[in-house]
Amino acid sequence: MKQTIALILLLVATLTTQAQTLAPDAFEQQLKQTPAGQLVDVRTPGEFGGGHLVGAKNLDYRNPAFAQTLAQLDKAKPVFVYCLSGGRSSDAAKLMREQGFKNVYELEGGYLKWTTKMKPVEGVVADSKANSISQEQLTAILKSNDLVLLDFYAPWCAPCVKMMPTIDQLEKTYGARLQVVKVNADANKHLLQAYQIDEIPTLLLMKKSQPKQRMIGLQTAAVLNELIEQNLSK
Repeated sequence: MKQTIALILLLVATLTTQAQTLAPDAFEQQLKQTPAGQLVDVRTPGEFGGGHLVGAKNLDYRNPAFAQTLAQLDKAKPVFVYCLSGGRSSDAAKLMREQGFKNVYELEGGYLKWTTKMKPVEGVVADSKANSISQEQLTAILKSNDLVLLDFYAPWCAPCVKMMPTIDQLEKTYGARLQVVKVNADANKHLLQAYQIDEIPTLLLMKKSQPKQRMIGLQTAAVLNELIEQNLSK
């Protein structure tokens, strides 16, 4: 009986060390502490080309030959795997374990969560239109407009890009009743610090220069419209 229990505990411990899902901060730290780590992006080449974690190797999970491409990796060395949001990387990690990879770390939330935490990426085309907004300029905008929506974003932040059409539509829908200010995180570090922004996208709805609502992450048009309507009617 004791031997059976010991065997079960050993098996659980082994599985735990073979596959771990880590939040962005822990994933980044573990990767830094593992010089021999193999960083693998299992998204499509198109997704990879739009931006990826620094030093990542692209092996497309949707490629029918994905299982064979894993031969490019060393099974004895730790593997750090991610996709867009965690679904494909979870399946890829399972396949890796089945093929005998010793340690596989998955990025919780994938590239989406990584970029919202403003972690380093490469392969992103620089935004040549990014403007720096001084605190004085922003203060003037807040004073001259009753309702202002501050959109803290970055061109390499996947949720930010996905939400941008919604933000653009809000500008068209509400016109002069709502002032939308897009704050590029790369060009406005001082404003990120001033408004305590440590995750993007972050939306701040300001009414009469005072914060009314802070929203972090991808927001739907329905939620934003309802919030704006509530504040316009007051």
